[in-house]
Amino acid sequence: MYYKIENKESEVYKKLHEQRTKEEQMELKNTASIIEKTGLNFTNFFGRIGQQNFRRVTSYSGFEFTEPEKVDLKIWKRLKEHPEIFVPNTRTKLGREMQEFLSNGLEGSRYDIINDILGLKSLRSFTFPFVEIIGEKIILYVDDQYDLDDKDIIEITKREFKELRQLH
Repeated sequence: MYYKIENKESEVYKKLHEQRTKEEQMELKNTASIIEKTGLNFTNFFGRIGQQNFRRVTSYSGFEFTEPEKVDLKIWKRLKEHPEIFVPNTRTKLGREMQEFLSNGLEGSRYDIINDILGLKSLRSFTFPFVEIIGEKIILYVDDQYDLDDKDIIEITKREFKELRQLH
């Protein structure tokens, strides 16, 4: 189900805004940490982008570095299917350390924190909740098994959700 929240004074707006702002800051810190750890900039990556995973931030498993000639092959190896992408070489100690850093050394959140803010119970099967700040509004997508009963959370159509999201 698709929703928007416009009342900036509501408790749910404040909590979701604070949480999403933290996650956006985590994304920036994680990118900076990767560049610092690897000593290389990257243009593309392999992984799961954004909040559609258990940690609610982008997860990384490989990179297209801007200077591939500087890549240390004791740490990285090329993907056979996509030779421009480097992934940690887990056959070496340094590669395993890099894999550990990418898996557990970056900041993240919890997938169920949005459910906690909204007062929703966890389900066996679920869809990852999606929250985005668009100007002065918050848009929200949660599993359609839930029915949000809060006067400040306004149900909207998928079309309106997509239109608002394009403004971001």
